[in-house]
Amino acid sequence: MRTFSSLLLFVVTIGYGYGSSVIAEPVVIYDSGKTQPLEHPGVTNQQLQSSPTAPHNVNYQRFPVVTLNLSPGRVRSRPVKYPYLSFPLFIVGYDSLSITWLREHQEKLKAYSALGLAVNVQTEQQLNKLQQAAGGIKIAPVPGTKLAKDLAIKHYPVLVSRTMIEQ
Repeated sequence: MRTFSSLLLFVVTIGYGYGSSVIAEPVVIYDSGKTQPLEHPGVTNQQLQSSPTAPHNVNYQRFPVVTLNLSPGRVRSRPVKYPYLSFPLFIVGYDSLSITWLREHQEKLKAYSALGLAVNVQTEQQLNKLQQAAGGIKIAPVPGTKLAKDLAIKHYPVLVSRTMIEQ
C-alpha cells in the first residue's frame, strides 16, 4: 500500500482574499510527525516578518494553474492509510465533470470540512465558478504534480480521506 512517505509535510498556502500579495497562514494537510521547525540562526521571527522579502510581501502569479499529470476522469475507490492527514481534501479542475461532482457532493464536502484544491484552472473567474458549484467552499489553486504522484492518482475529481480515495 502506498503511503505519503515522500510527502513529509504538504503545506498549502491559501490566499483566501485572492489578491496578488495576500497569503494566509499555511494549512497543514499532512504531517508525518517527523518534521522539524526551521531554524534561522541569529534571526528573530519579528525580523523575518518585517523583511521586504517576507512571504506576505511577495507578488506571485497564481494563474494559470496547470497539472499535466492529472485530468478529468473516473477514479476507482480504494482504501488507503493516511493516519496523519489532518482533514479530507478534494481535488478538482475547471471542467464539466468537476463542476457536476462539486454540485452533487457539496453537502458531504461541507460536513467533512474538506479542503479544496484546483489543480487545473486558468483564471480567477473559473476558480470562483468552482467555488460557487461547491456551495461556497474555499478552493485553492495549487499545482498538483507531486501530490498526484504521492497519491497515485491520474484523474479527478477525487476526495481523499485518512482511509479512502474515492470519487
